[in-house]
Amino acid sequence: MRYHQLFSFVFSIFLIIPFLSQGQTQKVKPQPSKKKQKVEMTFEKELIHLGKVKKGDSRTFDFVFTNTGIDPITIDIMSSCDCTTLDWPRKPIKPGQKGIIHVTFDSTKKEISETIDVDMYLKNLDPKTGYRILKIINYDYELIK
Repeated sequence: MRYHQLFSFVFSIFLIIPFLSQGQTQKVKPQPSKKKQKVEMTFEKELIHLGKVKKGDSRTFDFVFTNTGIDPITIDIMSSCDCTTLDWPRKPIKPGQKGIIHVTFDSTKKEISETIDVDMYLKNLDPKTGYRILKIINYDYELIK
């Protein structure tokens, strides 16, 4: 009888171990929201042309958008190159409201004309993927030395 009990105990351990280790190493993908969200931003301009900029000059301009969706939009993080300073609304933008992203471009360290990406990460999640929404807007300039 003891042999049978020992065998059952050891066999049970081998059945349990894979389940215990599985939870520790498995990566969890964000789950899509069950709630239907509608996050839409409509920009007056998604690409702003600064035109000719003399090396060393700075330009200040705004990206203006309207929340045309049904959910509030909250901007979490904004980023761009070192030549760009960004200021954006920290509070949620309600449906129908406008948001303004203030941008200052400093051409001091620039050597060529280019298009600059401005990356905007929202706190809002894409209901299809479960990941945060990323919106990219741009500005360009022609550098004059």
